Amino acid sequence: MIVMKFGGTSVQDASALRKVAAIISAHSAEDGGLLVVLSATAKTTNLLLDLAQRAVHVSDEVHSDAQSLIARHESIVEELIDDAVFRDEALHAVRSLGSDLLRYLDGIAVLNECTDQSLDVVASFGERLSTTLFAVALRSIGAKAEYFDARTAMRTDAVATRAAVNMSETRRLSVEHLAPRLQTGHVVVTQGFIGSTADGVTTTLGRGGSDASAAILGAAIHAREIQIWTDVSGVYSADPRIVPDARPVPSLSFGEIRELALYGAKVLHPDAIKPAIDDGIPVRVLNTFQPDDAGTVITSDNVAHGALHAVTGVRSCVLVRGADDVIDRIRTSEHVRHRIMLEARSIEHALLVLHAPDDLARTEIEVALAGLATRHDDAAIVVATGPKAHDPETIEQLGKVLDGLTLYAFMNGMSPWASFAIVPDTEALDAIRRIHGSML
Repeated sequence: MIVMKFGGTSVQDASALRKVAAIISAHSAEDGGLLVVLSATAKTTNLLLDLAQRAVHVSDEVHSDAQSLIARHESIVEELIDDAVFRDEALHAVRSLGSDLLRYLDGIAVLNECTDQSLDVVASFGERLSTTLFAVALRSIGAKAEYFDARTAMRTDAVATRAAVNMSETRRLSVEHLAPRLQTGHVVVTQGFIGSTADGVTTTLGRGGSDASAAILGAAIHAREIQIWTDVSGVYSADPRIVPDARPVPSLSFGEIRELALYGAKVLHPDAIKPAIDDGIPVRVLNTFQPDDAGTVITSDNVAHGALHAVTGVRSCVLVRGADDVIDRIRTSEHVRHRIMLEARSIEHALLVLHAPDDLARTEIEVALAGLATRHDDAAIVVATGPKAHDPETIEQLGKVLDGLTLYAFMNGMSPWASFAIVPDTEALDAIRRIHGSML
């Protein structure tokens, strides 16, 4: 059994959804069924949250904008579903959800209050709309597909807008309600991002929650693989905007993904896929618009190929050096502690690398330092990741590759997956390109 998650750009319009349907059809013979997890269509969640907040002011524009949102989903149905019977079924379902949305927005206006719980309910309409119409669209092309309300299985606490999942209850409910549907060999279409409390209150998992939903449900039903379908062909060896010949990495360890995410790479949030990795389920990143590309598979195991797999970086940093006791005082400052990107210590001295993306951040750092430590205001972190990032041969080669650049510091990370070079911000892109060109 496979879990296939499709994000906002993959379901943004009828054309994209048609590609998704073709991908699902190609996997329809999968033993144990397919669980398809969908996000809301592109930009829908932001629009819904905006509608909820504006509804407090009883604006006629709120109704008009909500009706435009529903009309957009009706247009998707009209373009996506050719069969008149299925098309009418989907249109009826979309309009019914639209009526529910309008009534809820009216309720917010009457109460003159939009609580976080209200935001969760309104936001949930995005995923409910996309999955409702898509399940019908799949049936219209002959797929044995059915809609499943994720709130039946995804059990959370009651913290609105960022609910935490009760994994043991979610496993139990998934085995009871979701697994039997999959065992029939059906394609089950459900929502990412949303869940509910034991009392039936709708909740959301926060931004990036759709990836988490796929991983959590996949772990709960013991999927053999989780596929995250996006608009890129996997995790790249570097940012293609910096390194034009960057390429998808065939396989990465979870440890590398965590390091890449922390230091600026546009990759899956590691916490979102951790439930799957913890259960030994591989996560594959694939491209909806180039479905034949191999993508990147992420596993819990050490990936043996090559010394290094990827390079990334964080610019606009401040490097701080000082005695141990001074750095200890500085790092606890409220203006500093949330900006720490990297820390290293020797016997008597220590350094911090702080992210300072704007003038306010730099001013706050200057106040916190109070002249007690030296600093470089023009620093950047360059991070090379791979299974042999700490090997002496790798370190030696990195030193040769970076020869001629100004190297403020070089160190191994706390994890075995990364080595770090601290360079002037103006030399960061050169450093990334050198490492990629010579070692990847």
